Amino acid sequence: MNRLFQELHRRSREKKHRLFMQLLCPGPDMRILNVGTTGARIGFWEQLEQWYPYPEQIYGGGLHFDAVVDYKESFPRVTAMVFDGCALPFTDKSFDIVYSNAVLEHLPAPAAVTRFANEVQRVGKSWFISTPNFWFPMEPHYHLPYVQLLPQIWQRKVASSLGKPTYEHLQLLSKREMQRLFPTSEVIGCRVTFYPETLIAYRGRSNGS
Repeated sequence: MNRLFQELHRRSREKKHRLFMQLLCPGPDMRILNVGTTGARIGFWEQLEQWYPYPEQIYGGGLHFDAVVDYKESFPRVTAMVFDGCALPFTDKSFDIVYSNAVLEHLPAPAAVTRFANEVQRVGKSWFISTPNFWFPMEPHYHLPYVQLLPQIWQRKVASSLGKPTYEHLQLLSKREMQRLFPTSEVIGCRVTFYPETLIAYRGRSNGS
């Protein structure tokens, strides 16, 4: 079963990258900020940096030093740094694109999610933000059906009772919530099975400021 989920994760990440290239049409001179990165040791090889043809234009990082080191070791051509996605140390519209994959659901509170979304829209001229779909039947972190409907404390108890590692913060978002957070964006689903597993809020250059 783990192999099945790994394959679905891989296919989902590949499809998100194809959508990113099609919808944002990034060029070789465009600066990209990737918020909430990890490298292949902590996370996955299948990331934006593996496929993107201009990795020197990517600035990426997050809160945790170990994850940033792993990120730089995995993708040495990027610019890696430690920063807080809820308080980005960059000026307004300083990046052509802000990219983030599977970060929103791990923030500690709704207020933090709102701050993160506001910061993305402040520093980016356009953006591509993805997160698991609350209404997909199988929760993608615990690989358990509908466990996301439970309060977080019960999610952890159920996962722990089954011998699964748990997450301190894990709150999936719906399409309506994503639209509220990114009101000037298109919010679409990304599907590799029978129903969209992922939601993407994006704003391209054609409708960006």
